[in-house]
Amino acid sequence: MSSSIPEAFFEIAKKFSDRTALSYKKEGVYFPITYKELAKKVENFAGCLSALGVNRGDKVAILSENRPEWVICDLSTMALGAVVVPLHTSFNPKALCDILDHSQAKVLIVSTSDFLNKILLDRKRLRRLKKIIFLGSLTASQKNALKNGVVSWKALLSQNQNNKFEKVSLNASDCCSIIYTSGTTGKPKGVVLSHKNFLSNVESVGKAVPVKESDVFLSFLPLSHVFERMAGYYMPLLNGASIAYAENMKQLSANLKEVRPTILVSVPRVFEKFHDAIWDKVNSGSKIQRKIFKWALRRQKNTFSYKVANFLVFRKIQGLLGGKLRLSVSGGASLNENIAKFFYKIGVLVLEGYGLTETSPVVAVNRENDFQFGTVGKIIPGVEVKISDSKEILIKGPNVSCGYFSAKPLAKQPESEPKMSFDQEGWLCTGDLGFIDKQGFLTVIGRAKEMIVTSGGKNVWPERVESLLNNDRFISQAIIIGNNRKFISALIVPDWQEVEIHFKKNNLPLQAHDKLAKSPLLLDIFQKRLDTKINPELHEFEQVKKFKLLPQEFSQEQEELTATLKFRRKTIENHYKKSIEAMYG
Repeated sequence: MSSSIPEAFFEIAKKFSDRTALSYKKEGVYFPITYKELAKKVENFAGCLSALGVNRGDKVAILSENRPEWVICDLSTMALGAVVVPLHTSFNPKALCDILDHSQAKVLIVSTSDFLNKILLDRKRLRRLKKIIFLGSLTASQKNALKNGVVSWKALLSQNQNNKFEKVSLNASDCCSIIYTSGTTGKPKGVVLSHKNFLSNVESVGKAVPVKESDVFLSFLPLSHVFERMAGYYMPLLNGASIAYAENMKQLSANLKEVRPTILVSVPRVFEKFHDAIWDKVNSGSKIQRKIFKWALRRQKNTFSYKVANFLVFRKIQGLLGGKLRLSVSGGASLNENIAKFFYKIGVLVLEGYGLTETSPVVAVNRENDFQFGTVGKIIPGVEVKISDSKEILIKGPNVSCGYFSAKPLAKQPESEPKMSFDQEGWLCTGDLGFIDKQGFLTVIGRAKEMIVTSGGKNVWPERVESLLNNDRFISQAIIIGNNRKFISALIVPDWQEVEIHFKKNNLPLQAHDKLAKSPLLLDIFQKRLDTKINPELHEFEQVKKFKLLPQEFSQEQEELTATLKFRRKTIENHYKKSIEAMYG
């Protein structure tokens, strides 16, 4: 195994010099970048950073959507022995500046005017930040930004085109990145990750879910999150595969058909949306088409009738995902077992896995020929997992971080600084609860901190109830409430497209979403679905007794969702405090 990520990349670049490493879309066409070209761009930009005074151990932050420059900046920074600090583009200006200040970033790379403006709002506060490299073109109103140490990407490359890149000798234990967690339960924490952490994870996951040189990935999850960084970037790039970048989430469906990926790294929310879209298409078809689809779903795998079903029905649906997917990997949150089974039926294998930022990130994953829906798979090679007496998942392995970043030495760290939790034997305490069955498959029950304890003393795991709710075709998003309360309630965002289809089909009066959310007609529809389809699947103490319909989805812009679309529960509860109190009034 190579001692560093840049070393591993340059070795692969030599081996696959003429193969396509990255593809990006411009003016309606995907353009390729070969491994040889990418290596040259990395060397050139490393020289630029060196000319700016970036040295070993310095922090370089990246605030950008997924694009080739993200990869170039990442590899160039690490090649100098410097440390990459990815920033979530969904963070507000204060959160971004908090991280830049805490990490002591010396250089910041920014892709768009909007992101640049977020930083410039609080620029004076960032005393340690010496330069901002802007990937775009400065507008007339932003020319003053030059006074704030802003330099354009093009100008920097032009000025330093003759600078030679001098390779730095790196150790596997050297810190290569500080990744700040999404902050679902508080302030983001900077997880210190080494080259060894990432490379050991790439090697172990590669044994569990091998990546072929011929594989094509479509990257759309944020590279600022450790899941996409490892599974959607390091895994393909360090195995000679190819990565194409989606334009954005709205264009994902179109990009899938253009790129035709063989592997898709995703989160449950995306599979839920595709599942709903497929059923929308089926339900809007003729009666005979609906019958054929339901007949096809009942066919058993590896039978002649299934082959007929695949030819007549499933092949067309697979085309919505590009038509070449050999597998997809789901992480970041719990995937509904029924949705995984549905995709398997139609010929798309979704392998669920589990991990944390602190574990670089993968701990367990299902395999192509060894999977069990409803679990997160078996532990990957080289990583150890045990379950404590309190059912907490404990982890050891070369992928485990050494701790959270602090600018101060360990002895002088203030009590307010977060510290990674290890037990006396050196096991990482994850805060996640779960169990391992006799076959070795790990099941994650939920986070200990998120467990709801009703005033009657009953324990309710949110993910189980929310998974059932979100699987209903009339529901887009749902979050349950009930800690220290008499009963469980829910904030529900309807799938407004399904609602409108239903209303039109039954000649019911349509209104604006905010009015429909209060409509007795719609409230009655949801109550009946709870009573007949959802609550019967739950224990009495888990059942949703009251609910509130919301006209708009929870969003990253409102800081209600993390980068991987997980709920920030405290934020949501604060935003809808009055609505929640009304359900318990």
